[in-house]
Amino acid sequence: MTVRPLVSVIVPIFNGADLVSACQAALSPVLDGIPGGAEVIYVDDGSTDDTFDALRAAQAADTRVRIVELAANFGQHAAFTAGFEHARGRYLVTLDADLQCDPADIPRLIEPLRHGYDLVSGIRRNRKDPTARQLFSRVTTALVTKLAGVPLHDIGCPLNAFTEDVARSLGAFGELRRFLKPVAVRVARRVTEVEVQHRPRPDKRRTSSYSVTGLVRLFMDFFVNALGDVFAWLFLLASGMAALLAAGAVVMLAARVFGAGGAGTAALAMGLLAVQAALMALFGLAGDYVQRIYRQSSGRPFFLVRRVHEPGATL
Repeated sequence: MTVRPLVSVIVPIFNGADLVSACQAALSPVLDGIPGGAEVIYVDDGSTDDTFDALRAAQAADTRVRIVELAANFGQHAAFTAGFEHARGRYLVTLDADLQCDPADIPRLIEPLRHGYDLVSGIRRNRKDPTARQLFSRVTTALVTKLAGVPLHDIGCPLNAFTEDVARSLGAFGELRRFLKPVAVRVARRVTEVEVQHRPRPDKRRTSSYSVTGLVRLFMDFFVNALGDVFAWLFLLASGMAALLAAGAVVMLAARVFGAGGAGTAALAMGLLAVQAALMALFGLAGDYVQRIYRQSSGRPFFLVRRVHEPGATL
C-alpha cells in the first residue's frame, strides 16, 4: 500500500494463531467498505505459538495487512501503543482479535470522528462475559471514572476510535500509557460514546488474555501512576488528624490535672491515636517519595519492536 489509508485498525494478538483467519475474514469486508482506504496492523505481542506464521499467511492474501512484531510479551496496552506509533491512517481503531466486539461496528465509531470528535469509546451492551468478570469491570469503571474524572461508561471496551493526533500524543505519557483510555480522555477535546455489539468468545475453552490478577495489576498501575496526589492527600489528612488528637490529649491531660474522672485514660487513648496518625502521615510522605523515585528511575521500556513486516517484504 503506497497511498496513505484513512483508517488504521490495530489488533494486538498473543498466542492466537487460531484466531487470525477468522479475524481477518471478519475485517476484510469492513475494510473494503471504508471510503479512503484502510489498513490493519496486527501487533504480535511476543507469541510463542504459530501466530506469526498465521499473520504472514494473512498478509500474503491481503496487502492491507501489516505486522508489528514485538521482541517479547509486553501486554495489550503496550501492543496498542506500538500499533499507534506505526499506523499511517488519519483515524485509528483498536480491536481485539477474539471478535467479541464485531468489526462491523467500526464504521459507526469512525463517523463521529468525521464530525469533529477526537475519541469515540465503545460501550458493550448485553455483555456475554462471565458474571464475575462483568462485576469486576463495572467496579473498575466506577472507580476510574470517580477518581480520574473520566466520563465514560465502559473503560474496558477494546473497540474504540481515535484521531491520529490523540493516539500519537499518548506516547508522551510514559508509565501512564498502561491504562490508555483515561489518558486519551485527558488529551481529547471532544469525546463521545457509541454502543457496540458484544458476543461470546469463539472458543469456550479460550480464556481472556487478562486474568483476574492481571486486571488487578492493571488497575494498580493506573492507581499508582494516574493518582499522583494520593500520597499528598494522605499526608495532609493524617497530619491534620494527628494535630487534632494531640490537642485533644493535651486538653484531657489538663482536665486530669484539675481532677476530671477518666480524663487520664482518654488522654492516653488520644495520645496513642495521635502517634498512629503521625505514622500514617509519615507513610504518606514516604509513599510520595518512593513514587517520585519510581517515575524518575524506571528505565524499563514500555515495548520493544523487533521488526515491522510490510506487505511483499521477505523475512
